[in-house]
Order: sequence, then C-alpha cells, then structure tokens
Amino acid sequence: MQASGNLVALGIGPSERKKATISMCLTRTRNQKKCGIIFPQSQLLILIFNAALCCLAITNARAQTIQFASQSFVLADKESDEEKIENDYLPSGQTESDWSKKLMLIRFPAAKDVKTFAENLCLAINGQRPEAGAKVSQFGSDCYVVYSVTSSNSERQLTMAHRVLIDPQGGVRTYVFAQRPSVSKAAVDQAPIDHDECIRALSRLSPIMQLLHN
Repeated sequence: MQASGNLVALGIGPSERKKATISMCLTRTRNQKKCGIIFPQSQLLILIFNAALCCLAITNARAQTIQFASQSFVLADKESDEEKIENDYLPSGQTESDWSKKLMLIRFPAAKDVKTFAENLCLAINGQRPEAGAKVSQFGSDCYVVYSVTSSNSERQLTMAHRVLIDPQGGVRTYVFAQRPSVSKAAVDQAPIDHDECIRALSRLSPIMQLLHN
C-alpha cells in the first residue's frame, strides 16, 4: 500500500499504477527465490521422498503380520537354508502341523529369470503329480502358477497359487498361498478363498517386502 501511495503522489494514473505494482510484486518474488526463500518444487520433492521412506518403514514394521484377502496372517517360525529364504505366515491360532491356510514368502537368490523359474516349477509339480495340470500364466513381468491336488498324507484337497516375480535384492522371489481343510477346525471357520480373490491378493503384495533371515 505504501508503494501505491508513492505512485499516486508522483501523479501516475490508475492503469500505470496497477502495472507498476504487479511489476514490483514479480520482482520481489524473483528476489525471494534467488535468496532461497521459496523453493516449491524442491519442497515437494522432499515431501515425496519422506513419504516413500515412511511407506518403506511401515512395510518393514508390518512384516510380522500380513493382510491377505481381508484376513490376517502371522509370521511362523521357519529356518532358512542355502538355496532359499522362506517366511511362512499362518492365521492366528494355527500351526505348521495343523493349518487350513498358509502364505509363504520365499527368496531364491541364485535364480536368474522369472519365466524360466515358473516353467521349471511347473515341470517339477507335474512330474511329481501329473494330475495337477500346473501351467504358467504371465501378467506383465510376473508369472502365476495355480493348481490343485489331493494332499499326499490325507484325502484333503490342497490348492496352491504361486506368484513368481523379480527380487529387487537379486534373484527371484515367490509369494505362495496354500489352502486345505483342517481336520481340527469346523468347516464354518475355514471358508476357502476363491481363485480370483487369491490372485488379486497375491498381486497386491509388495515386491519389496522384507523377509527375515536375509
């Protein structure tokens, strides 16, 4: 307002005063940017970077529990070996010896190619259980293998779905969901997850999820 008053005192008309005021505002903004006062793009980049770090921290912090198809799975004890690093997740209250659903996150650091790994997985499955009819379905860079067989140690039907994807730490990782009827639980407490929902849930699992023992 002081600048406008000075312009009036100098006898400058309204239109000229408006142009002069806009020019002074633009000059002030440019000077602020030169002095490092206003950096909207840099501030935005910093906010995005901090948000990404927070998301990564949340992913790591939640590795003890995973949400899969609206159900919670809790990390079970599992030792690693030289060829793979495996974490098993079970519904609360279920054990490695008696489960109706199991989610497995497995890393194969020595594997090189997603499709080759998936094709070899199918060969191994069909070689052991020809009735499985396992085959590879590719969506983008990921491969999926789904099949169903009768459990080898019982008459229960075992359904398995594998998502094979690139491991950002090197090699290949697989996210595997298995389900079968549990002999110790009522049928009402172990409703199966259908094929389409299972595939959607596998596709939503983060490719950078941290595994223990790695």
